[in-house]
Amino acid sequence: MGIRTDLQTTAYEQSLIKIVRKLPPERVLEVIDFARFLEFRTTSVHGEPVLDEDEDDEEIALENARWDALLATDESQRMLEKMADEAWAEIQAGHARPMAFTEDGEIVPG
Repeated sequence: MGIRTDLQTTAYEQSLIKIVRKLPPERVLEVIDFARFLEFRTTSVHGEPVLDEDEDDEEIALENARWDALLATDESQRMLEKMADEAWAEIQAGHARPMAFTEDGEIVPG
């Protein structure tokens, strides 16, 4: 993807925020989980996330297949449903707060 400018980054962030604001809470949780997954797959260089450039298309396809197989099991589906139910209960009980962002697009810590 190359190096992004600050203007591009801000446009991406604003686009993502617009999408997330339109989603029901359970879908927002999915977006957050996926973002955390992507964050985990990065390495930090001077505080900036960088994708693992050594990973080729075959490795990515194999990893995706492993995730697909894991998530296709009945046990994983039950676990995901339980997690979603717990998150929804927290939202319904008023234990969740809307996401807040700083002017530079960072999430305000809770």
